[in-house]
Order: sequence, then structure tokens, then C-alpha cells
Amino acid sequence: MCSDLLEYSSSILNSYHRRSIYRDFFTNSAETLAFNADYFLTSCNAVSEDGILVNIDGRSNRVSSIAYGPKHVLMIVGMNKIARDLDAALSRAKNEAAPLNAVRLSADTPCAKTGVCFDCKAPGTICCQYLVTRYSRQTGRMILILVNDYLGL
Repeated sequence: MCSDLLEYSSSILNSYHRRSIYRDFFTNSAETLAFNADYFLTSCNAVSEDGILVNIDGRSNRVSSIAYGPKHVLMIVGMNKIARDLDAALSRAKNEAAPLNAVRLSADTPCAKTGVCFDCKAPGTICCQYLVTRYSRQTGRMILILVNDYLGL
């Protein structure tokens, strides 16, 4: 009986229903409101010259909304976040943006104290999730505005 129910429910639960169940499960916290928004305004930790986006997150609220959720993601990115390739973008996100964000958030981590990434697994680490976005199947969902200036960390 249980296996029949699971088989039936997985066949009728399209992405809309799964999203509705997920939304109903959570309260209207800021993270949930962002996840359910028509537009999610954010930036990137790094972007490679060939357009690969790199983001590191501590609570996953930002990376989850970038990957799935809002109908549109609007990213405003300064030229300071452009990196040569994926390896350089990952390095920039991990070794430049993350330590500065750890300081900004008063994280109790080695990088917040020294400004240098220790690849730590401290309880207060802000480097819990890495999101590398190389393509979006939903045409027009992700909009990146590149600004010829130094913006953000």
C-alpha cells in the first residue's frame, strides 16, 4: 500500500506541486519570501570570463534562490568579480570574497581573524555551500548586469 501511494504521488507531483509543498512547509521568513519572489536581486562572488557564476554561502538561502525558486534572478556584478576561468573564479570566491564576508558577518572563523582562507570547517564557517552555475535551462530566468566599476566584495 505504501509503495503504491509513493508511486502514485511521485507520478502526480509535478514541479509546481513539489514547490507548493515546500513553500507551505516553511514559514514566511525572509529566506522563504526571497525563494518565492518574482525577482531575486543578488550578486556573485565571482564570474569567469566565459560566464560561469561562482557563489559561496553559509546558510544556503542565497545559493538556493539562485539555483531554484524565484521566477527571475537579477545579478548586479562589478568588474572586480571577473576572473580568467573557473579555477580563478573559485579562488576569488574562496580567498578574496569569503574572508571579507566573514569579517563583515563577524564570523568566528580563522579567515575572519586573519583575512586568509584556512579551508576551515569551523562551526561558524560561511563556506558551507558552493554553487557553480554554468547554464540555465530556463531562458531569461537569470539576468546578469555587468557594471564597469568596483562593486561589493
